[in-house]
Amino acid sequence: MYTTMEYYSNVFPYIYINMIKVGELSGSLTNSLEQALKYLDDSDSITKQVKKILIPNIIQFSVILLLLIVGTLVIVPYIEGIFASVETNAKIPELTMWFFNFINFMGRIWYVPTFLIIGTISGIIFYINTPKGKYNFHYFKYTMPIFGKLIYSLDFSRFIKAMLLNLNNGMRIQDSLEVSKNVVKNYVFLSMVETSINNILIGQSWIEPFEKSGLTSSMIIEMLKIGMQTDLSQMMEKLVEYMEMDIQNILDKIMQVMPQLVYSIVGVVLILFVLVVFVPMLEVSTGSFLLDAIDY
Repeated sequence: MYTTMEYYSNVFPYIYINMIKVGELSGSLTNSLEQALKYLDDSDSITKQVKKILIPNIIQFSVILLLLIVGTLVIVPYIEGIFASVETNAKIPELTMWFFNFINFMGRIWYVPTFLIIGTISGIIFYINTPKGKYNFHYFKYTMPIFGKLIYSLDFSRFIKAMLLNLNNGMRIQDSLEVSKNVVKNYVFLSMVETSINNILIGQSWIEPFEKSGLTSSMIIEMLKIGMQTDLSQMMEKLVEYMEMDIQNILDKIMQVMPQLVYSIVGVVLILFVLVVFVPMLEVSTGSFLLDAIDY
């Protein structure tokens, strides 16, 4: 079935095709389908949780930023007109004037930042499409703040589950590694698996590349080492249970950190809005600038 699905890779995602492949080659298609379904449910759940935090705050951030820009462009000329009409010595706050001048300056040279942004994005995309760039980008995905550890844990968990299916159906570790690597598309992970296979050929530990990478926790490494000395399949079953709890803990921490991070960004923009737009409006509404006009 997986060979047919490969012809329609634009319909079936890479990860599902290779989960089916592992199931068919290991003779455990039912279990593989269950894993694919669970992965789909977990991914959908994570996406919904992230969207629930990000979307409302992104909308709020965009609205405040738009009010800041439009408010500055409207309020500053209006206040300057009022000050000129009463011949007051009062001045618009320096921060407001700086932001107003900055917006006008960016409006005059809008093509420069636009060109820089487009050029930067195009350069990054071109670099990522090179072998070295793709490898570095995939490594960044595993080490990036907030989500990096979660992405690696999900890939490693999926890989271990695929290995377990193969081992339970009598495959050798080397063959199991070869088949199971297809469930992960990350170049960094694939390089570790290829090194593991080569280590087996020369009589070294297949666990060593994962240990040296610094991405796999010491707990997981020790469980795999103990499994090699006892019953690897049984230890991998326990490892899968441990990793599911670990992934949930990582996800819980992300859900705690993300709101604080997003609220901080929105808060900074809100403070800037108050200082740039609201303070001058308050000065006009209270009429404090008239005292300077009387003195004048």
